[in-house]
Amino acid sequence: MENIYKYNHKILNSIQLLRGISVLLVFFYHLNLKYFDYGFLGVDIFFVISGFVITSMIYREVEITKKFSFYNFYLRRFKRIYPVLFFITTITLIFIIFFQPLDLFLNNLKVYFLSLLGVSNFFYLFSKKDYFDTVFDDPLAHTWSLGVEEQFYIIFPLLLYFLLKYSNYFKNIFIIILLIFLGIVFSNFFEDNIKLIFYSPLFRFWEFLIGSLTFFLTTKFNYKNNYYSLIMLFLLLFLIIFFKSNSLINTTLITCIFTSLFIFFYKENSNRLFILIVENKPLIFLGNISYSFYLWHLPIIYFYDLYFLRSFSGLLLLLFIILILSFFTYNFIEKKFRYYKFKIIFDFKNIVLGSVLFSLIIMINIIAFQDSKYSSVKQKFKNLIYSLNYLENKIDYTNRTLFYRINIDGNEIYRYCTENSDTIILNTNNLRKNCLKKGKNNNRIFYIEGNSHAANFIPMFNDLNIPDFIYYNHKTKILDIANFDYELIDSLLNSYNEVVYVTTIDSKKSLSRLIEIRKKINKNIKILILGTIPFVDLKIEPLKCFIKNITCEFDTFKDIQNRGLLSLNLEIEKLTYDSLNFNYFDPYKLICPQKICKVFDNQRNLLIYRDDSHLTIEGSLLIKDGFIKFYNNHFEN
Repeated sequence: MENIYKYNHKILNSIQLLRGISVLLVFFYHLNLKYFDYGFLGVDIFFVISGFVITSMIYREVEITKKFSFYNFYLRRFKRIYPVLFFITTITLIFIIFFQPLDLFLNNLKVYFLSLLGVSNFFYLFSKKDYFDTVFDDPLAHTWSLGVEEQFYIIFPLLLYFLLKYSNYFKNIFIIILLIFLGIVFSNFFEDNIKLIFYSPLFRFWEFLIGSLTFFLTTKFNYKNNYYSLIMLFLLLFLIIFFKSNSLINTTLITCIFTSLFIFFYKENSNRLFILIVENKPLIFLGNISYSFYLWHLPIIYFYDLYFLRSFSGLLLLLFIILILSFFTYNFIEKKFRYYKFKIIFDFKNIVLGSVLFSLIIMINIIAFQDSKYSSVKQKFKNLIYSLNYLENKIDYTNRTLFYRINIDGNEIYRYCTENSDTIILNTNNLRKNCLKKGKNNNRIFYIEGNSHAANFIPMFNDLNIPDFIYYNHKTKILDIANFDYELIDSLLNSYNEVVYVTTIDSKKSLSRLIEIRKKINKNIKILILGTIPFVDLKIEPLKCFIKNITCEFDTFKDIQNRGLLSLNLEIEKLTYDSLNFNYFDPYKLICPQKICKVFDNQRNLLIYRDDSHLTIEGSLLIKDGFIKFYNNHFEN
């Protein structure tokens, strides 16, 4: 048993080196630095390390005492994980309240509680976006990996204790190899479902098991060679920095194998070269504080990118701040609670306190996800949060940016006019009352139908002072020929002298579907095609330009060329020329009169875009004057 303790002491520096490298890889990945597109594999290295370390801990205890205390194991894990997790995520939540756009707050609050319960990975698994979409928009997105680790810690000790107690070495090796093999096979089978294999513990446990297998092999085979170990380390870094693969599973597998081989071959060495490379103090120090560093780095990157422009000196300052904070929480929270001796006593006082805290958490979540329109408690809480937020007080962020502020005659379209709206009150024409702006007479109705791109035009339509009725029907799947409501559209002619069906067209495919629909509806119904707006370069984030108060611009020539808009416009114009029932309103030049188009103009304090393809309310109103001229030419009686 003494040899086992000595061995584990010897590998400490190598393990800490790997932890230091891993957290740097993840840090560089979240900075979106060149050559670190695969830096997220640092998390997989962490998983292998965890499997190795946890196996060694359980193995030593069972071998020495012939028994295993699950209570002590879970208590140690709790003290290791939760104090600093609670501290850093709570500080992050406070910063979210004061400095983050509050449209993301409810999801942040949910992730905060779920991360403390160790299940935030399931939140991201069932959310609409995946890790690669949301990581730069969510300061708590990295907590998913902690959820996977905690779920492994719950299940694995039971399995390992059973193997150590009732099996022998070779059976243990066989069972672990079999489980790794099955995990890899199933992961490859579901590789198309990237979210499932990324967030689900079922498709991650095999990585921990590779670490566990590595420990068992080190206890039986002594093939220590630091040259081999160093080669594995360089191959590992080369793979992550330079190697690109279409298979995430295979890349992850190779990463885990190189990590495992580095640990397997490594031995303590007095050679200066190995001490310089493998046992250098800065990386070992980083390994020591790696858990705190991991928890701090994403929130700090998030708020830095939200308010400041990237610069080399800024990134150095960013790293320095993360290191200082990590050093602080490592020494005053991690180390303090890791060795703090306390017992969980299930007496009446603690049970009552725990029940009250649990009930409070449940109540907060229930209130948070109620509709504030029908919950005075939530509305008061919401008003309080908004009164504290810097962006709300400084730039009126919510009213100027959020899509749900778009309304028609005072009614929010994303509350009343979508397919999933739960408040539906129909008038005699089977139109939703809350989606209809009444006109002065029944001469004409503009029936606007479409997705969020059609919603771009609603603020402009709503602001028009015209005698016509205006109706909006939000459809996720637009111009669906098979499910189009021909009967409703035709029936409107019974109540209005003129019916104008309005929709957006941004591709030849959607244009051809509209032509097919035109053939099936009443020939007296007119069609108004709303052209596409300019799409912003994906490298530009309009809301960050707004928050940083910097003018951001893009080249419309690239947009026109990439989307084939010249030929599309020719087809639409030919259609409107050949048919009196088709009209075409092109907003492109109204939004971007010049080749270089502004997303946010800090000189005029004008925010035109919310994202790459959606206008703000003030952006939509830029179209108004041009549409009035168009209306007078085509629809004025």
